Amino acid sequence: MKFPPIPGTSPLPYSPAPPIADNEPLPLALTSPKPPTANSKQIFAFWHLGLGSLPPYLLRNVIAWYRRYSPLGWTIYVFDNVPGSPLNVARYIDTSSPSVVPAAFTNGAITGKYTAQHTSDLIRYPLILKYGGIYLDVGILQFGDLDWLWTKRISNPDSPYDFAGFTMGEDPDLSIVNFAFGSKPDNPLVHRAHNILLKVWEGRTNTTGMHSHPLLSNTPLLRVPSEVEVDDEEQGKIIINAEYMTDYAIQIQCMGAAQRWLDEDDCWNGPEYVREKCWLLSMFDYAYVNEQMTGWNGQRQLDLFAQRMPKPGEEETQDQALARQIVERVVTESWCIKLMHGFSAKLFGSDTLGMLWRKHHGSDCGEGTYAAWLRWAQVHCIQETPIEPMKVPVYEPTMRGRLIQ
Repeated sequence: MKFPPIPGTSPLPYSPAPPIADNEPLPLALTSPKPPTANSKQIFAFWHLGLGSLPPYLLRNVIAWYRRYSPLGWTIYVFDNVPGSPLNVARYIDTSSPSVVPAAFTNGAITGKYTAQHTSDLIRYPLILKYGGIYLDVGILQFGDLDWLWTKRISNPDSPYDFAGFTMGEDPDLSIVNFAFGSKPDNPLVHRAHNILLKVWEGRTNTTGMHSHPLLSNTPLLRVPSEVEVDDEEQGKIIINAEYMTDYAIQIQCMGAAQRWLDEDDCWNGPEYVREKCWLLSMFDYAYVNEQMTGWNGQRQLDLFAQRMPKPGEEETQDQALARQIVERVVTESWCIKLMHGFSAKLFGSDTLGMLWRKHHGSDCGEGTYAAWLRWAQVHCIQETPIEPMKVPVYEPTMRGRLIQ
């Protein structure tokens, strides 16, 4: 199907890599990529069971990254924890070193309901610290131009920025999240956040109670929209509150501590660094536009995106108009769509769009649908107006003293 152009975007000024059908083998550039090198153009992701086991709706995200960015010299790595895999993350970072990952990772001893998520969390900082590049969750439909971000903002010596990412909350609760971020190797903010994370994980096999660690005492807890009591298959009734949320997202909390820390002996001023060196976007405004326009209703999004687009001459229905408006706004004005999954379903009380796409095979790319239009835009559209980062407010450090090295 020939899709209509999206206002505020232009066609990609080069030819993307060819499409890959569902029954085609993946290219070697994805299954056995060349080894990463420092400061190269590279996107890192993680799926504990390996690229070949990615659910199709997530694999389509990775293929879109490959098609759009490999012609510009980018390499995409989806690391895993599979013994013998060419993409086993242990081949790329030293997973036996306590300065790289905690003992629970080295020993395969991470426990709890979110083992896969925490395993993924623990390799993100080490990869970026060693090689530099951009880390993306596999649940990201990317629309903002990563090549522009890297070449013009992050790796450009004339740019004031050397870190890019998303934030949760606003001053004084502004915290940098971890689903999409990038920097050159040895970034000072990532380095300090990683050191705090390793310290918080010492002697632990899960994140329960980590929110109360002394190194995080001066960092506000991550907030939830409202406290929720839910039934959990393993734990029975649980309360999802600020403490539970912070334990789940402990890597974000460690980053929050680093960005609020003043260590004059080491010439580290977290608030100043974030204000002057970080290219940041609000995740709610630039990664969850589809959620905001549908009241965070996954079923509503599934239904809207699964509609077929009107044929020439057909009048647009109200639902088709809303679906079109969501696609146009997401592709033109936001940076990405971040699909939410299991934990978010507990938080919001129902299946998310990502979970529903997984349950309804092919619903994320049906021929002639608005979902397929989104998929097409991932590869073929470039925003005409580059997105400007937020202006980080001046905020005071909440932790002073020597930060662990």
